[in-house]
Amino acid sequence: MKAYFIDAKHEFIVEVDTKNFDHKKELIRASRVECYPYQVNGNDILTDEESNLKEYNYFFTIDDYVVSGSALIMGSDDMGESIAPKNLTLEELKKRVTFMGKRYINHDKLFSNFKIEEW
Repeated sequence: MKAYFIDAKHEFIVEVDTKNFDHKKELIRASRVECYPYQVNGNDILTDEESNLKEYNYFFTIDDYVVSGSALIMGSDDMGESIAPKNLTLEELKKRVTFMGKRYINHDKLFSNFKIEEW
């Protein structure tokens, strides 16, 4: 299935043919995949769920949203199944992405907004 692959480490964006879920995980170098909480023209951004748990990672921005690690851009149908990207060309996507390079992740500040209270 057609998808757009954003490689944050090598800083390129290409169209790929994903074969199955394991292939998606392999492309973005992830053991767990999550859907980023922002969509691009109604398309999902699939990322590594554990990308912010590393000491360092490669980052990019898309429409001023910061994404950690590589990503796949895919559409979804009414049943939530992945489909080819819709309403988005590869050239348009390339114009909206800015690569940030390798960055240190400060874990001390990562969970600073969480407060643990007795139940």
